Amino acid sequence: MAYENLLKSVEESAQEKERELRKKAQEQADEIRSDAKRLVEDIQTRTVKEAENAAAIERNKQLYLAKGRIKEQALISREKVFEAAFELAGRQLSRLRQDDTYPAVFKRLAEEAISAMGGTPFVIHVDGRDLDLCKITLAALNTDCKILADLECMGGLVASSPDGLIAISNTIESRLERIREHERLGIHAILSGD
Repeated sequence: MAYENLLKSVEESAQEKERELRKKAQEQADEIRSDAKRLVEDIQTRTVKEAENAAAIERNKQLYLAKGRIKEQALISREKVFEAAFELAGRQLSRLRQDDTYPAVFKRLAEEAISAMGGTPFVIHVDGRDLDLCKITLAALNTDCKILADLECMGGLVASSPDGLIAISNTIESRLERIREHERLGIHAILSGD
């Protein structure tokens, strides 16, 4: 009987040990599940934040690119308006020679060019259509110089040194081009509303 009690005691002890091991295994499994659940939640949270950050970065990139395209299109549009305005001005100025005010304009252009030459000998270059007007204007200004009808322009003249190294262009085209370059920034500022 002692043998049976011993066997029973060993068996109960083994069952107790098995229960303790099962309980520990269950606790460890619960702890692993809990840790895994926290890890999954952390990964999900981090993944969502990374996706949100990536989406925000992409949105900002697309906004930046869109703003750049808008600015580029606005600049192109302003440049088209600018060019159209100067093209229209050029067309209107091309008819200046037929206007009654042209002789006074020609005289002022001649005075400016002659003054810019500073008293050094010079040659006046004009369009053939302005040759007679140039002679009359220079006579009125008491200026004696060589006149060459070797230009083709909308009006005005060029004063140059006899060797051609110095030239003061005071044609309608050169004046328009100087205004175009001088006023470019101001006109673009007006067109952009600045």
